Amino acid sequence: MRADRQAASIADACKNVHKGQAWSAECLWPQGRRFDADDRSDFSGPLQGVIDLNAVLHEHAIAAIIDLQGRLTDVNDKFYAISKYSCAELLGRNYRITDSGHHPGVFFSQLWETVRLCGVWRGEIKHRARDGSFYWAATTVLHLLDGQTGSSCFLSIGFDVTEQKCMELRLKEKRSLQRLLAEIAPGFTRVPPREVNAAIEDAQRRIVEILGLDRSMLWQMGERQGDIIATHLWWNEEKAQPPPAFPSAENLPWACARIARGEIICFSSLDALPEDAGRDAETFRTHGIKSNLTLPLIGEKEVFGALAFTMTTAERNWEEDEVMQLQLLAQVISNVMGRQRAELREEQLRRELTHAMRVATLGELAGAIAHELNQPLAAILSNAQAARRFLADGQIDQQELQAILDDVVRDDKRAGNVIHNLRSMVSKQPSVRSLCCLGELAKETLEILHSQLIAAGIVVHLRLGRDLPMVEAARVELQQVLMNLFVNAVHAMESAPPEARILEVETSLGENMVAVTVRDHGDGIPSDRLSTIFAPFFSTKATGLGLGLSICHRILENHSGRLKASNHSDGGAVFTLLLPVRMRQ
Repeated sequence: MRADRQAASIADACKNVHKGQAWSAECLWPQGRRFDADDRSDFSGPLQGVIDLNAVLHEHAIAAIIDLQGRLTDVNDKFYAISKYSCAELLGRNYRITDSGHHPGVFFSQLWETVRLCGVWRGEIKHRARDGSFYWAATTVLHLLDGQTGSSCFLSIGFDVTEQKCMELRLKEKRSLQRLLAEIAPGFTRVPPREVNAAIEDAQRRIVEILGLDRSMLWQMGERQGDIIATHLWWNEEKAQPPPAFPSAENLPWACARIARGEIICFSSLDALPEDAGRDAETFRTHGIKSNLTLPLIGEKEVFGALAFTMTTAERNWEEDEVMQLQLLAQVISNVMGRQRAELREEQLRRELTHAMRVATLGELAGAIAHELNQPLAAILSNAQAARRFLADGQIDQQELQAILDDVVRDDKRAGNVIHNLRSMVSKQPSVRSLCCLGELAKETLEILHSQLIAAGIVVHLRLGRDLPMVEAARVELQQVLMNLFVNAVHAMESAPPEARILEVETSLGENMVAVTVRDHGDGIPSDRLSTIFAPFFSTKATGLGLGLSICHRILENHSGRLKASNHSDGGAVFTLLLPVRMRQ
């Protein structure tokens, strides 16, 4: 073939390829000859522009020829350079050797179907280089047909758009992060203390997914000096593994010192760490950490932990505005965790105060409780002495002896029940909710107070509703409420005439609520104090702390119930305890 005829064919091929039409592969890229942009011996004159066009393609385009079986038959130098594969590793291999896994299988099926029907496909493809790095190419795939032989192949011409795609991705991540923070920040202020941990882990998950990170960890300082404890962790299971073990502060001296000073840790690669962070770098390397951003958590002007975001599969450059936005998130989490700790401390103090009031109430009843225990113990002693006399006299009546033993067992159980109830009330163990019957609970509480009620000349009228549904509640806490109401009623009737000292206790069922009504026949509650009777430190007794009814009111609220106070039309105060019917499934 003469040089001018071949050049004309190249010109026509370039012109038609530019128009998106199929053309001869041999004309555009002759078999057996690698194109040399510097070799212009055969071309001159008006064809110089065509040669320059081919030179530009070979210098800047990522070009490859693919046969009908999908094998690479030739690639240019740009392809080798960007894919980091050698000639021997590429030629003869399937074109998907650089597949990144980013595109679904249907993506390539549609690509080849479009080429088959239209002769050309244009789009963007993400590739993976030999070293694991990624690159994007704006690609055109053409179906080329040799008009003389009828053979055909595919020509792929791409241009590196990795930087542009990275910028687009970062912009998308930035906008997504801004939207997420705008959503998360207000939501955290409304999260109940017991749901804070779940909300933090959800925020970690969403940020890891939006920014394409591998892991996020929140750690807090332990009670002992140097202890750091991972309390919240989220990782991308498709890309990364959970840390095998959390490193101790001894292995991260530089990082822990910076965090303790309230400073941010940010590095895109381990090589960027300063010389005095050598031990930390080795720890990071052992745990597979390549890039890291750690933000201190500060509450009440003290650092109590840190929020970390980590890359283990690749290095990452942390943008300045990205760091600022995540720092804002760390501040929000610091505030909500500070509020959580304060509310949990407050709850702990309330539990301790409630326990102290239970113990104090039992202390006031020590004499009555001792008498309540002495009765069954004295009965046991009396029966045991009677049995010994029968044995000494040699007169053993089997039926009489059986009756004596039955009495001993009954009195022992009675004493055991008193001790069991006392142990439950003085225990500091967290209250466990279970199904219980308010009528039975009222009876048990009155039994504990039996001796005090007799000593005070109180007559109890107990009316229990039939077939009342059970409620789900902390038994010990409800018994504390009932005991407080009963003891208050006794004190309220100290000045009442003996015939009027009547304590009325009634259980009933209202609209999805079980009620316990406690009425005394004392002087009642001053009308100007009815609205504040459940306020802390309110008391009608000279020696009272004014916390009993306040604690009772809070206990009922925690059970989604209510405690109401009123005066009876015939005199005396009425307290009504209401609990919802809530059967456990």
